Parts: sequence; structure tokens; C-alpha cells
Amino acid sequence: MQDVILGPYLAEMVAAIRTRPCHVVVLVPRADVVRERDEARRAARGKVAYKPGDEGVSELDAHLRERTPRIGLWLDTSELSVEETVEEILHRRSQIGPFQSQGPSPHKRW
Repeated sequence: MQDVILGPYLAEMVAAIRTRPCHVVVLVPRADVVRERDEARRAARGKVAYKPGDEGVSELDAHLRERTPRIGLWLDTSELSVEETVEEILHRRSQIGPFQSQGPSPHKRW
């Protein structure tokens, strides 16, 4: 799964996934690197990730670091390429323990 899931919603989303084991990897590059990568994507493909009026990189980064539960492997990918990120995850996979649900999911089946 690839998405931006911040704050307590991360644990809720993972708990709602029924398949086990379920391993969580959170990629946490520095905000300045996120800005640079966003600008490069915009220039190369015209992709707009942060629209005017939406929360910006700094606000989302603060929300991630301050309000998101520390579950799974948190990996600073600021200095890593995509290939290096995959290699690092595979290298550290023994540190990615399966997520343990804290009881039944509060969500209905969908």
C-alpha cells in the first residue's frame, strides 16, 4: 500500500487490514528533501502534489513526526535513491516486526 496516512489514522488503517502478518514501513525524508523532490516531479511531469490551500510540506512533516505513532520501521530516505531505499528495507526487514492489532478494528468491513 502506498499513501499518506498520518497521525492516529496509521494504526487504525493497519488494524483494518486483515491480512497478517502486516509489516509497516514509514518513509520519513526531511521536509527540505520532500520539497526538492516535489519540485523535480513538477518540472519533469507536471505533477502537482501540494496544491494551494492544502497543508504544505512543513505542516505535513510536523504532523508525521509529532502525531503519528511510532509503529514499524521508520526510515529516513533523505539521502537514498529509490533503489537504495528498497535495499535498506530488505536489509533491515528483521527490524520490521509484524503489526500487532490492539483488539478488533473500529471500522466496518468494506
